[in-house]
Amino acid sequence: MKKFIILSLLTFCFAVLVHAQSPEALMTQASGEYKNANYVSAISLCSKVIQQKPDAFVAYCTRGLSYYQLGKFDAAITDYNKAIEYNPNFAEVIYYRGLVYDKMSKYESSVSDYTKAIQINPNYTDAYYKRGLGYYMIGKYDYAVLDFAKTIQIGGDMADAYFNRGLSYYKMDKFEAAITDFDKTIALKPTYKEAYYNRGLCLYRIDNFEPAITDFTKSITNDPNYLEAYYNRGLTYNKLEKYNFAILDLTKVIQLKVDYAEAYCNLGYSLFKSTRYDEAMSNLNKAIGLKADYADAFFYLGLVLSKQKQYESAIIDFTKCLDLKDAKNPFPKGYYNRGVAYMALNKNDEAMDDFSKAIKINPDYAEAYSKRGLVEITMQKKPESCADLKKAADMGLEEAINAYVKNCD
Repeated sequence: MKKFIILSLLTFCFAVLVHAQSPEALMTQASGEYKNANYVSAISLCSKVIQQKPDAFVAYCTRGLSYYQLGKFDAAITDYNKAIEYNPNFAEVIYYRGLVYDKMSKYESSVSDYTKAIQINPNYTDAYYKRGLGYYMIGKYDYAVLDFAKTIQIGGDMADAYFNRGLSYYKMDKFEAAITDFDKTIALKPTYKEAYYNRGLCLYRIDNFEPAITDFTKSITNDPNYLEAYYNRGLTYNKLEKYNFAILDLTKVIQLKVDYAEAYCNLGYSLFKSTRYDEAMSNLNKAIGLKADYADAFFYLGLVLSKQKQYESAIIDFTKCLDLKDAKNPFPKGYYNRGVAYMALNKNDEAMDDFSKAIKINPDYAEAYSKRGLVEITMQKKPESCADLKKAADMGLEEAINAYVKNCD
């Protein structure tokens, strides 16, 4: 009984001692727990500080940081709001609230917070950088460019700042400026695989295909499983008509990601250009199985079927392609190739209509003028035929030149 009384007394005294700990002592413990990544313990200790001292600015900050680390973003925002209420001119807390908004994909709010932090501290490098990222995420690329430039001006050569400014220029279709920034990124960080990859995309967009291949290859050297680098290198090989290399890259993409509809579609195109028609159809059908509204896959299927002289089936696929494309993106090649299929079936009215639609969308479509001229010959419309053939011949199309000389001179 005596031992029980002594034990109870010790327990009571310990409880009183703990309760009697000053907010400062508790805050010191909380800071230590946070530094040791014991975030739950840090939250508990900060809560005790706040119970004793409701205006404990540092406790709200530390608890907010701990909630952030645990992914409890709403709770972090609440604590940062309270901290800012007690100290509205502390730039770092406003900045950290911006970081939380970023995690919540609330980029307008994060940009606002980074702006407030910058107003308090005009040389806050990290705030300029993060605001640049925020502007990028909401599509204000020109503002992003300015913030990344300010980041570099204040903070010196930062590979990530150059890289993200390059991405912003890319989004603005300023490919040469983007390439310059990716050059600088790579000079600062030669193993930056994303910089090589995005420089490759820029080079692709300006039709500089061989250097693009080199950059995609460097990306892959730094990361042998870089799926998008293989994919875009495959597309670039297609542009260079190096279809066997494209087939290897796009096959690798599918090995890495078996449900990549675009890879199946472009592999189908590569196989089509390599006259491997059955394999092409198999891959194109897989693309459509993954993405039922894939207009390009239907178009390529139509090309394969036309090569196999299955014109009725080709027309069906060209029509599906056109139905999917026309609402947003009129597609003259779809009309032209469907017209060629109608022409092969001697459906001259339908062919004429399709060639005319292709020309309406693209008035410089030499092949469409030529084919319409050839149809008009069979329909005994010589004046119209000669006008169309001359138009195509003037554009340098050999088929039209020969037909014009034969039928109109």
